[in-house]
Amino acid sequence: MSDVCLVTGSTGFIGSQLVERLAREDVQLRALARTPSHFRPPEGKAVDVVQADLSQPDTLGAALDGVDVAYYLVHSMDTTGDLAAQDREAATNFRSAAQEAGLRRIVYMGAVGYRPDASVHLRSRHEVEEILGEAAPEFVAVRASMTVGAGSGSFKTLVQMVERLPVLATASWRDRPSQPIAITDVLECLAAARTAPPGRYDVAGPDTLTIEEMMRIIADLLDKPYRAVPVPGSVPKLEGAVASLVADEDRPTITALLEGLHDDLVVEDNAAPTVFGVTPTPFRDAAAAAIPAIVRD
Repeated sequence: MSDVCLVTGSTGFIGSQLVERLAREDVQLRALARTPSHFRPPEGKAVDVVQADLSQPDTLGAALDGVDVAYYLVHSMDTTGDLAAQDREAATNFRSAAQEAGLRRIVYMGAVGYRPDASVHLRSRHEVEEILGEAAPEFVAVRASMTVGAGSGSFKTLVQMVERLPVLATASWRDRPSQPIAITDVLECLAAARTAPPGRYDVAGPDTLTIEEMMRIIADLLDKPYRAVPVPGSVPKLEGAVASLVADEDRPTITALLEGLHDDLVVEDNAAPTVFGVTPTPFRDAAAAAIPAIVRD
């Protein structure tokens, strides 16, 4: 019998596309959504849509009943309040429900680059990973670097800043290295994680680039000159206030994203090709595929 796969965050950037990708597999799909009317099912594949909220534990039992593999893709980036506390509560509720349901495997999409001095957002991602690691006998963490796609908040913000600002004021984060990974590669890694050996894996693109190098490539793809004035230091709250005037994200979200630009997102062992069988896409190609949808929006 095929696996029953539950996708949390099924209406989000990653989750909605993962449902589409998993529709090509021999699995029974179930989507968890707070607002089922926002879910768009893939063509030609039946999906069981369950209304549930990770902040309300009593709604999770029915969602997890009979599930073999659950994908945990929920992060509090677009809300207000203590986002880390909200993520901690959601993960703890899910862990309890998963243990009670006898879930076999959890696949969690986390982030690379954890260090004690990492951003609050990144530390929270790793805290959630530790909580969920106790939720099922089999646990797979797919830790990704910056995701390059039209719906990626960090990449979209970079594109809109380059596109809309005549001159960029680049703070100290301009020199931070990263290995951005294409959304298509992330989805392939997540799909393969359903049957991969349990473990915690870093996945990244083939190019190690600074944030400024990424913005220069973005400017070239937009066919516009790259003009920037380096400024010393960094004040994410002030930068977030300015960036929110030109980018399509609210101030708290952009502030969290800009804080994350200070993180070192370079991996030592890229599991995309070795564990998941994915050949990473060059940044320029991934950016070229994503930018038209961002500019059109």
